[in-house]
Amino acid sequence: MDVFSVQQLVSGEREERKVLGCGHGIPDPGGWPGDWRLGPHEAVAQERQRLEEEKRRRLERFKSSRINLENLADLENLVQRRREKRLKRRVPPRAPEPVVKVALTYQPQAQPGPVDLEAFLKAAAENQEALIDKYLADGGDPNAHDKLHRRALHWACLKGHSHLVNKLLEAGAAVDTRDLLDRTPVFWACRGGHLDILKQLLNHGAQVNARDKIWSTPLHVAVRTGHCECLEHLIACGAHIDAQDKEGDTALHEAVRHGHHRAMKMLLLYGAQLGVRNQASATPVQLARDWQRAIREALQAYQGHPRSRC
Repeated sequence: MDVFSVQQLVSGEREERKVLGCGHGIPDPGGWPGDWRLGPHEAVAQERQRLEEEKRRRLERFKSSRINLENLADLENLVQRRREKRLKRRVPPRAPEPVVKVALTYQPQAQPGPVDLEAFLKAAAENQEALIDKYLADGGDPNAHDKLHRRALHWACLKGHSHLVNKLLEAGAAVDTRDLLDRTPVFWACRGGHLDILKQLLNHGAQVNARDKIWSTPLHVAVRTGHCECLEHLIACGAHIDAQDKEGDTALHEAVRHGHHRAMKMLLLYGAQLGVRNQASATPVQLARDWQRAIREALQAYQGHPRSRC
């Protein structure tokens, strides 16, 4: 029991640091002696009530935020508001960058210097007409060649530059000029498979049955490279279909050896002879049999090989 002094009783003052019933200097959390702390059951009930009240407030906020769509006007308002929200979230377009106008001044193209032989031959292969014109305008020889006797007309025929072929022929290039292997531009055109250039050369008087150092004809070259359009045009222009090279091979031998079935059928259609023998006394038929036998023997030799799947 607390003891009060006479002065405290007269003045009505109370020592705040004392708590009724405690008396050990502990501050009173309630402020008055009658305010006791709640028991465990009262605390649980109070917490449950607080949670239910919070839940009720959230439900009321949710219901108040929902929109009641009672008619078509409410739906249109909702769509309009959502469209406005999307427009607000959009990133504004960037301002166009200022266009800087640059004054274009005419600069005359620099005239090329003197074109040497190497540049002239390279220009014929790469279809650089300006260099060809410069070389010819400076008095260059259109029949000039390198150490392998390859001329500009050879390169233009191989690469398929028909415009340069016409320009060189008009400038005086020899249509049957030969390289170091005695191959004329017709050989090079057949090697490249350019039918239009082949027609140009033959129209300018090129020899259709010219022979190189191994006695091959343009027909042999067309068959070896598999250009059947050139092959057919050569035959139509009078090419010797059974002409033999130094090995005695005809165009039909070459078609069988290289496996060009279309060229072989075309040669047979135009009357190629099956009985012509080469230096090894082999006809095209025997050559085909030997070729098939070699393939069969190679396949049989590898039958049962650990790397083969049989």
